[in-house]
Amino acid sequence: MPEEPLGFVLAAVGSAAASAFEAALAETGLHPRHFAVLRGLRDAEAQSQQQLAHDLGIPASRVVGLLDDLVRRGYVSRRESPTDRRVKLVALLDEGRAALGRLTALAGRSQDRLTAGLTDAEQAELRRLLGVVHRNAAAEPEGVRGGR
Repeated sequence: MPEEPLGFVLAAVGSAAASAFEAALAETGLHPRHFAVLRGLRDAEAQSQQQLAHDLGIPASRVVGLLDDLVRRGYVSRRESPTDRRVKLVALLDEGRAALGRLTALAGRSQDRLTAGLTDAEQAELRRLLGVVHRNAAAEPEGVRGGR
């Protein structure tokens, strides 16, 4: 693939990696976006659904459905804000934290598959380089303000 445009290569790799990750989680009935929501709540106190959606880059309407699934499973709590009834606060529950641990272990399977043949040092360098590419891709082009 050296002659292919880098954006195309990254998209192809991203698609294959996403499929492997989704397959690793399939036995749980959860999707990688559920995993993203649980991870997004992992280190925070209760936060608004809107802020969570913004932080994850997932449309708020989609986050509502994901949270509905996670609330039904007992992984997440949702309540009204004491200061604004229009705001829903969500938080990770102990069962959700345990589920995140199980999902992370399953995700390790897909990571092992993706990184087969790479040394620990090569994996670290790949993560570093992908971080640079991600920051570059996420940065707004010069002269563009307020999103696309």
